[in-house]
Amino acid sequence: MSEEPTFLFSGYARLPQDVSHQAIYKRVGVVLEVDAGGEVVACNTTLMMPVASDFFGRLLVGRDVLTERREIEALIRYRYRGHSQGALVSALHKAFEAIDQSPLVSSEGHGAHGCAHGGDSEAETLG
Repeated sequence: MSEEPTFLFSGYARLPQDVSHQAIYKRVGVVLEVDAGGEVVACNTTLMMPVASDFFGRLLVGRDVLTERREIEALIRYRYRGHSQGALVSALHKAFEAIDQSPLVSSEGHGAHGCAHGGDSEAETLG
């Protein structure tokens, strides 16, 4: 049996100054493993506390990054109440930008999906 191919996307954004680990890491990263249909099959962040990273992953796994972007962002803003919330959303937007330039979008003909961008996040996509 051949396993369905998946894709790995990442995005990074600057952490706010009031976050305890900002002095050490400066940025937060979000990494998404996405199947060919756009569903998140695994997710992780560079957050220091495992419970925060695990919680973030549970919010995203099973969601469709091609059709549920607004819902994903709304869910994070509503349920993830940590100080890194804005940086996580900005990093997620950078991952969405990488998805928009990937075979997931070009092969499926979905086109670019809109997502609001965080203003001064100075986020970058690394992979």
